[in-house]
Amino acid sequence: MRVKVAVAPEMGRKVFIEEVNLAEPGLNEVRIKVMACTICHSDIHAIAGEHGEYEGSAAVGHEVAGIIDAIGEGVTYVKPGDRVLCSLMSQGCGYCDRCLAGHSMWFCRNLNLNRDTRISPLSRDNGDLIRQPYGFAGYATYTNAADNRIVKLDDDIPFEVAAILACGFVSGGAAVFNRCQLIPGQSFAVTGCGGVGMSAVMAAHVSGAAPLIAIDPNPIKREKALKFGAAHVIDPTAVDVVQAVLDITDGFGVNHSLVAVAEKTVKRSTFSFTAGDGQMVVVGHGHPKDEDLSEFSIMEFLRGKRIIGSILGNINLRRDIPKYMDMYRLGLLDIEAMIDARYDLDNIQQALDDSENPDMGLLKVVVVCNDYN
Repeated sequence: MRVKVAVAPEMGRKVFIEEVNLAEPGLNEVRIKVMACTICHSDIHAIAGEHGEYEGSAAVGHEVAGIIDAIGEGVTYVKPGDRVLCSLMSQGCGYCDRCLAGHSMWFCRNLNLNRDTRISPLSRDNGDLIRQPYGFAGYATYTNAADNRIVKLDDDIPFEVAAILACGFVSGGAAVFNRCQLIPGQSFAVTGCGGVGMSAVMAAHVSGAAPLIAIDPNPIKREKALKFGAAHVIDPTAVDVVQAVLDITDGFGVNHSLVAVAEKTVKRSTFSFTAGDGQMVVVGHGHPKDEDLSEFSIMEFLRGKRIIGSILGNINLRRDIPKYMDMYRLGLLDIEAMIDARYDLDNIQQALDDSENPDMGLLKVVVVCNDYN
């Protein structure tokens, strides 16, 4: 079928809307009518080749919510007409020993994560394939995806909220729930208050963090962090951020910290204000060559201080997303308050540019791919 999709014609180039061919869904695949796809900065990095260099054209967008339009052979979880979100995280097989022990899909024995991104259902009329670095293309009117990336949506969950739940919220919020595992009254600090970091602020507030500290050089984002529950905000360009956090915590440091930016010097400073027996969760990252943490000493870990990583909040897709839908419904997670702007698909490049503009301080930007009002 013919679809509209945002395509970067070459690595590092701006995106343009093209009308191309979308193949029929294959084995264990679904076709989604994309209603909303929110912008994640990972898409911007992917277009630039910072998450892996590529040749040819590429289509991105991975925070997807929409309606099942068609299903391929072997699909039993959903049917045409079902409302769904589509995530980068896959559902594990559910029956191997690692899945049964509650581990995320990264450890599933039966899930093959080594996909060839040169293979794509998107093609131009001349036969050229448009690669999909994330396995599907969300900035499009329709997209194909593996059925194990799909979660059914309750009828009262707006598409925009679902799109944010697909990646942006879980990357920060679920990292607090699943990796930090905060106990009420423990202290928490997040470095970087974009969509991911602000989701962590929201989750830490719900979890009872005290004090809750948000660190970001952008004054708009610091103000928003206070509205999402932060008790203290720090401008790292104006003060010694390590000393500022130590002053707030009576010299002890925070029990839990989360880094939602790529810069490795920020990881060093965040680790320095984490308590001697505390834990730093790393979410933000850049190119692997830029992430060598050589300035750490083993002596810093002897009292139990820890660094752990988190990809998409270490979620179990179909176990955790329904919980977050319930928390949204109960008013515990104000996901909609993160939405700062909406653009239609034809204005995708403006949406990407505005998302990167620090003067605008946008948290989440929604790209409306089909009308749902």
